[in-house]
Amino acid sequence: MGLAYGGSAPAVNGLTEEWTGAGAPIGAWTTGGNLNSARRVAAGAGTTYTAALMFGGTPAPLKAFTESYDGTSWTEVNDLNTGRRDIAGNGSQTAAIAFGGDIPPYSGKTETWNGTNWTAVNDFNTNRAYIASSISAPSTATLCFGGYTTPPITVSALTEQWNGTNWTEVGDLNTAVANHGGLGISTSALSYGGSLPSTTAGTEQWNGTNWTEVNNMNQSRNGLAGAGITTAGLAFDGNDPKSGLTEEWNGASWAEVADLSTATTNPIGTGSATAAIKAGGEDATAVTAATEEWNVPSNTVKTLTD
Repeated sequence: MGLAYGGSAPAVNGLTEEWTGAGAPIGAWTTGGNLNSARRVAAGAGTTYTAALMFGGTPAPLKAFTESYDGTSWTEVNDLNTGRRDIAGNGSQTAAIAFGGDIPPYSGKTETWNGTNWTAVNDFNTNRAYIASSISAPSTATLCFGGYTTPPITVSALTEQWNGTNWTEVGDLNTAVANHGGLGISTSALSYGGSLPSTTAGTEQWNGTNWTEVNNMNQSRNGLAGAGITTAGLAFDGNDPKSGLTEEWNGASWAEVADLSTATTNPIGTGSATAAIKAGGEDATAVTAATEEWNVPSNTVKTLTD
């Protein structure tokens, strides 16, 4: 006998499995607590929507602000040492890294977060903004790829890898791209969407040595965000056209899933494919402080007794 979504199956050897949410387990976005300061083109860190960090961004003078999220509300904590926008980062709520961005000019400045303060560490090799990162990587081992360089403003294919102390240039993307999304870890990452300068749906996967072109997204977008790893990831929001669309990556292809409540461009995204967060960005009228949380229902095992 099959298990209907939202129901339960007869016990076999005293066990049954039950979905914790109604409907098919494809996930949904729900409203979270607003940021204290509305921002776009910031960066984020965190492994789940109950423990996230947001830093940098614009409009000025908010570019150094850092906020911490507990699943309900955002709290202002200590600022970056160097305020900037169009920044990237990753890590956890208590051990994060921030790098690159526009001060102006474009920067390679890198800072690490210990849960209380930001500390300036070694810059990366080529100053860039509108870059992407392996968003699920720890702060001690991450990847930075693509972006704009200047002068003059040029779309870049450069990839740099952080080992906890220094940045090293490694294999370039096959196609230079900026204002794109990234997910994964330093040895297994995904680059998706962005501007070539035309908007693209292109996707490339990093295996620790080289980038390989894989299946495109369903919709071309730039200014998008994401979460997760290369076997289970999410890409959401973006522009051209502005969209609240969410796509799920299963390790081989993208599938459209549930839309965000409000479409924005250049929000932050972090977390996992089953517990992600989107915050800030620019909606149809203004820069926003809104937060949405992505949750996928899970099945639980219960023991039944006579």
